[in-house]
Amino acid sequence: MNSLIRAFTAAGLAVCFLICAGCATSGAVPGSRSAEEAQQDIQDMHSALLKAYNGKDASGIAALYTDDAVLMPPNLATVKSKIAVEDFMRQMLVPPMSGMLLNYTETNVCGDNAYSYGYYTELGANGVTMDRGKFVEILRNDGGWKISRDIWNSDMIAPTANTAPAAGTTSAPAAATH
Repeated sequence: MNSLIRAFTAAGLAVCFLICAGCATSGAVPGSRSAEEAQQDIQDMHSALLKAYNGKDASGIAALYTDDAVLMPPNLATVKSKIAVEDFMRQMLVPPMSGMLLNYTETNVCGDNAYSYGYYTELGANGVTMDRGKFVEILRNDGGWKISRDIWNSDMIAPTANTAPAAGTTSAPAAATH
């Protein structure tokens, strides 16, 4: 069952990438803002997201998600809706987490839809890396650019019953080096 779900998720993301890749070469959809303006708006939204993360502002983070947002964190259940995203973030933004580094590698715009991918580093006390990995966001211009779907996974080895957690084993800033 899990492999079937992964196949459908991978297929959905592949379709999104293909659609957006086609639009990226042909420019913005007629009647919409230019691709360059959309790129700047998305960059501004990502800056606000990082500011909210580092300010431990769960409601500020949730404000950057669509009402029907879907968050797919690693090793946890899917989080559905902006309200649920805020609750999830409130639980995530507690010590030992002290901040986040984000490196957006690519953003492609297709009319009122876009995707971004990149790398993250979650920081703990004294800038110690608690987690690092990669993410994909599907964005929608819904009265401003917002995150509609968000999935990430760690590059660090998941702890098992026989191993200690890997958190705090490396120094920051890993996100900037990907």
